[in-house]
Amino acid sequence: MRLSYPVVLLLVVSAAVAGAQAAPGGYPVKPVPLADSVEIALAVSAAPPELSNQATVYAVRDGQVLTLRRGSNGSACVVARDLHGGSLYPICYNAEGARTVLARELLEVRLRSLGASEDSVERAVAAGYASGQLETPKALAMAYMMSPRQVLFSSPKPEGRRVGAWHPHLMFFVPGATPSMFGLASEDADPIAVSGSGTPRAEVVVKVQKWSDGTPVAGLAKAP
Repeated sequence: MRLSYPVVLLLVVSAAVAGAQAAPGGYPVKPVPLADSVEIALAVSAAPPELSNQATVYAVRDGQVLTLRRGSNGSACVVARDLHGGSLYPICYNAEGARTVLARELLEVRLRSLGASEDSVERAVAAGYASGQLETPKALAMAYMMSPRQVLFSSPKPEGRRVGAWHPHLMFFVPGATPSMFGLASEDADPIAVSGSGTPRAEVVVKVQKWSDGTPVAGLAKAP
């Protein structure tokens, strides 16, 4: 049975939708609907089975956040999508990431599904952090993006070319993080990169050498 996402986070998302959905934009290509079993299998492919086998799985459909499977370890997985609705980003969060960062991810995906422009999505996220409705991590928060089934496009526009999967990686959420905190002179120092430097949503991205199923990295697409 499909269960709704916890009410407190639905209120956060609904408040943001009210201020953003009127903006032009949204997906230039509508997301392809997936059957529950397919969406679950794709979502959990983001992380090693030790985490994903017991994780809760969420989905966003027609502007609604659904719980497709209840887990038992506090972790959570979801198939996120960027502005190109054909994109597929399986992500699994550890317990602290699921408690905090997941709300922002679901907010972004839901707003896009309702037709909000990317500028509106960014403003809604910034407002959520400023008001305290979106919470920054208080402990180690991380996400796994190690699915070999990830789908990227060269552009969010309808004519965007499908380019496959990017490098399997881990994301550590460190609010306010900057490259200098890690002894780096730039935001991208392979295999480590800092995204969103200095902001509440700053992420430290670390590439790994195997996919979640244990197969080695080979034949990767370049980041779009």
